[in-house]
Amino acid sequence: MAKANKYTSKTPDENGVIHWSDEENKIWSELVARQLECIKGKACNEYMQGLKKINLPHDRIPQLSELNEVLLATTGWQVAPVPALIDFDEFFRLLANKQFPVATFIRSREEFDYLQEPDIFHEIFGHCAMLTNPDFAEFTHKYGQLGYAAQKKDRVYLARIYWFTVEFGLMQTEDGLRIYGGGILSSPGETQYVYSNTPEISPMNVLDVLRTPYRIDIMQPQYYTINSIHDLFDISQMDIMTLVERAKELGLHDPKFPPKEKLAS
Repeated sequence: MAKANKYTSKTPDENGVIHWSDEENKIWSELVARQLECIKGKACNEYMQGLKKINLPHDRIPQLSELNEVLLATTGWQVAPVPALIDFDEFFRLLANKQFPVATFIRSREEFDYLQEPDIFHEIFGHCAMLTNPDFAEFTHKYGQLGYAAQKKDRVYLARIYWFTVEFGLMQTEDGLRIYGGGILSSPGETQYVYSNTPEISPMNVLDVLRTPYRIDIMQPQYYTINSIHDLFDISQMDIMTLVERAKELGLHDPKFPPKEKLAS
């Protein structure tokens, strides 16, 4: 989170409006069109219902006020404009206050297919629809409160819960495997990859999740599935910090990926 970033978030004007160029709106439009096609029959029902509620424009980047109008009315959440990168303190503080951080920049055409940093397309297309769901919204709120109160050394463990749910969560349904994690829903590559035979897909076990290492710059070798979105609400009611202590005692699982190569100095 503290690393340098080549993107700069746009600052809203005195009326809270963010001004986007024609090219930026065009990139948004193309990203939305491509990803809507990719997630057909793969996104969970709760996401698709939420997508209808937030009614994203396809021809331009939405203003945050448009999203807030819907989110406030459904679950009491809002989106908040933030710099391209924020620290854990600010991240957890926002979630604890039912504010979802949205970096107000969009990827360049050169990075159209893959961007490591979360841009406005990832945050809005990937996450905002799910925030209209009460169980998902409550889970995210409780997670923020927990993280904001936690010590720095414990936040590393908590980050794994967020990673394997909000970002890369899957759901087993009567219709088969469905996606609710925004990191998958906003990525054409990851959306297809989930349905290949490559990754390991396991039932959700919070203690296992707390012990599972991950890398942010690769396709995920491991995913965890819930059986319904209400499972997230149930997780939010658990004594997570006791599980964190147990995870520390047991130690991490062996990573299912190679170590990241260090750049030559």
